[in-house]
Amino acid sequence: MQASFYFSFGPDNSGKAIRRIFRKGFLEKMRRTNAAKLYGFRTMLYGVLLPAPIIWKRASAQMQAAREAGHEVGIHAWDHVQYHDLLDRKSRGWLEDWFARAHEAFGTVFGGPAKGAVSPAWRCNDNTLEIQEGYHLGLCRRLSGKRAILSHRAGRALRTLQIPTTLPTLDELLGLDGRSARQASDEVLGLLKEGELNVYALHTEVEGGALSQVFETFLEGLEARGVQARTHADCCQTCWPPNPPAKPMVRREIAGRPGWASFEGE
Repeated sequence: MQASFYFSFGPDNSGKAIRRIFRKGFLEKMRRTNAAKLYGFRTMLYGVLLPAPIIWKRASAQMQAAREAGHEVGIHAWDHVQYHDLLDRKSRGWLEDWFARAHEAFGTVFGGPAKGAVSPAWRCNDNTLEIQEGYHLGLCRRLSGKRAILSHRAGRALRTLQIPTTLPTLDELLGLDGRSARQASDEVLGLLKEGELNVYALHTEVEGGALSQVFETFLEGLEARGVQARTHADCCQTCWPPNPPAKPMVRREIAGRPGWASFEGE
């Protein structure tokens, strides 16, 4: 199977996510997902009681190994937590620097420019849409929804294709109404629709860590059903409409995820 790997490159400030403690649903999610087991205590201290490691300096070999294995690689973030938590509070200049650092690190690791990116927590605003447009990417994944679109900004359609995540993530379902990890994974499998766009987002620290055995079973389920896993870039050649509609971005809440995410508007 092939997949699209999107990396965070800058400081791992996971511990600073504690700022979300007063956000509706945050503590409940930490409880039902057993966050200490899911992420590990050490990770939860980065940027607070432990120095925040610069990810690309520690993990460039693993990043390169993903591309060498035939997978697509792209940008997820410079500092994931800062973007997630403070997006609307940051200036245009801060955001430009954030993107520049991520793209520079990608070029250092992979020896060329990124062709795709995904936004932390499925969040964007007008500034980030315009800034990312300047990098001439082939695609971004910024929203939840059902179809690929072009974002509409200030009366014009931007060029960068926006690809939705159509399926719930494992951590959104885990513990919700008592679901076990296996039940949550089976539910995702059951939501796959033949002949339609199916985009699943997984996280290294979840499916690649504490729930790796559940993920192995999920992959076996895909294989048993004859599902072909493809990269975003591969799908761009055949799966998206030649003239995707231009839509504004709106904000909505997702069950099992605290806060808002970007969605296709009317």
